[in-house]
Amino acid sequence: MNPIVYIDRLDLKPDGRQFDAAAHAIELGPAVHAARAVFIKPNLTYPYYKKGVTTRAESVEEIVKMLLRINRKLKIFVGEGEGGYNSFSMSKAMSDMGFDDIAVRHSNVEIVNLSSIPTKSIEIKTQKGPYRLDLPEMFFKEVDFSISVPLPKIHCITKVTLSYKNQWGCLPDVMRLKNHYMFSHLISNIASLLKFKYAFLDGKYGLDVNGPMDGDPVEVNWFVASNSLGAFDMVVSEMMGFDWKQVRHLKTSAKYGDMPNRETVQIIGDINLLKRKFTLRRSIWNYPALAGFQSKNLTQLFYFSRWAKFLHDVMYTFRERPIQ
Repeated sequence: MNPIVYIDRLDLKPDGRQFDAAAHAIELGPAVHAARAVFIKPNLTYPYYKKGVTTRAESVEEIVKMLLRINRKLKIFVGEGEGGYNSFSMSKAMSDMGFDDIAVRHSNVEIVNLSSIPTKSIEIKTQKGPYRLDLPEMFFKEVDFSISVPLPKIHCITKVTLSYKNQWGCLPDVMRLKNHYMFSHLISNIASLLKFKYAFLDGKYGLDVNGPMDGDPVEVNWFVASNSLGAFDMVVSEMMGFDWKQVRHLKTSAKYGDMPNRETVQIIGDINLLKRKFTLRRSIWNYPALAGFQSKNLTQLFYFSRWAKFLHDVMYTFRERPIQ
């Protein structure tokens, strides 16, 4: 399938037409008709809704309604995993943000905490050698394809967090940060293994200056959908003012053949009418995190060694502890 990216200004009073038009444009219909079950992955990196930080439940529900208009018998899973140092309860977060209410209104929908379901050990072939991860078993047994629903966000480590980066939340391990040093070599492979074939942007708000949790929320009102995660991240990066080739994990994904040639991407809509310059400004505390993200040994020191608690206690005498 040729990579297609559909771009429009977000309809702030949606009646479903924009989602239906996007589904038609990116040729989603046949896949939905043929599917028994689909997984939707929002970005929920905070314990409650926060503008520009977490995917809006109403955006996900519009995708649910669009899918059910195409195939009313379709089973739809919506889920996220728990992760990060001092992780919060994802089940409670999804409930507080209104995702459980979607399942109440639509009997075909099931809300899933990916950290509380069975996993399957998978060996991933990378350019650094084979790497083993535990991934949720449901993707291999029940799901026909998956949809990524990110926001346009600055990320203090990876520059941007879009449709590929969003899949990191599918790792069920609450200490998945131990895999960060391999992130760039894993993320597009994970997306492929978990059958992520489509992306819809929750583009009412973005996050500028810093992220993924701290930063400046900005209202951009973008609507973007694609049948290619690589094309989606390429185009949305451009809309944010970034060259995707300067985003490490996207540049590495290209080495695995997961980023299309820009000339082959069909863009429906005018990208120039919607562009807005985003800027990454790292804080002093971002640099130790950046060093740890890229080093297995530093990750071991900061999080798993006998010095880990002491180092974090020292750090939190100067900055606020993360929300739990």
